[in-house]
Amino acid sequence: MSTQETLTPENVILKDEKIGSYISEKLSNYLKKYTTKNDRETVAENTSVGVYTIRNVANRSNTLSEENSKAIAELIRIAISKCENAIDDAGDALEELRAILKEK
Repeated sequence: MSTQETLTPENVILKDEKIGSYISEKLSNYLKKYTTKNDRETVAENTSVGVYTIRNVANRSNTLSEENSKAIAELIRIAISKCENAIDDAGDALEELRAILKEK
């Protein structure tokens, strides 16, 4: 099964995360760092999982369930996209900064 198939809302599998348990601290920290309140609101609208439920699972106040795992998977997708954008931006900045240094 490909990664994309694994993370579809109908068949969510979150590696190393168990239904009935809190998400890992590492995942929680990534979701806090790379997603926003607006992202959680968008995910809530798209998945029909409450925004406060999403927030509480991401902050490790609620446990992961079959239902809210769909929202957490969607939030992870957003975090991945933002990480990819940050990498691209950093690469561009690095090139520009090196070019500036060479000009002087």
